[in-house]
Amino acid sequence: MANVVLHIYLSYTQLCIFVSSLAQPFNDWSDRNFTQGFAWRPGSVSFRAMTEDGQHQVNVFVNEPVPPLGDECVRAFRVPFETQDGKIEIASISDGAPLEVLPGRYALQVEFMDIRGDDSPEVNVRFNQGDVNWEILKSDETMDVEKELDLMAQPAN
Repeated sequence: MANVVLHIYLSYTQLCIFVSSLAQPFNDWSDRNFTQGFAWRPGSVSFRAMTEDGQHQVNVFVNEPVPPLGDECVRAFRVPFETQDGKIEIASISDGAPLEVLPGRYALQVEFMDIRGDDSPEVNVRFNQGDVNWEILKSDETMDVEKELDLMAQPAN
């Protein structure tokens, strides 16, 4: 069961997770960021959502066991994430929600679920303390997983 369930309106096909203190929290997307499905830099990561825009249910799990990915998961990523003060935000350009986690390093796993009928799309966001490398856990036909990952996005202006 999720620790927190958020309802966030995603715009510009992105779900962003960042430390609240960043002056420019959103990322510019390179062509490679788009094809790999995420734009990462220290303190900020943006994930390419399954839809251009719309209301999404975001299920947040903190230090919970991570189950194997099921068939309902279409796209999934695991990236490093670190916060000094524990204050973070899960957002898009037009909407967002502040959260607090313990300060430290996390394995951040984000899973985009298959869109079913008229239901709001669901995204699972998992924060588990520890170190991790960047990994595309599950991809779809719109992604290119063969090329080297771009691991240094630039802040959006």
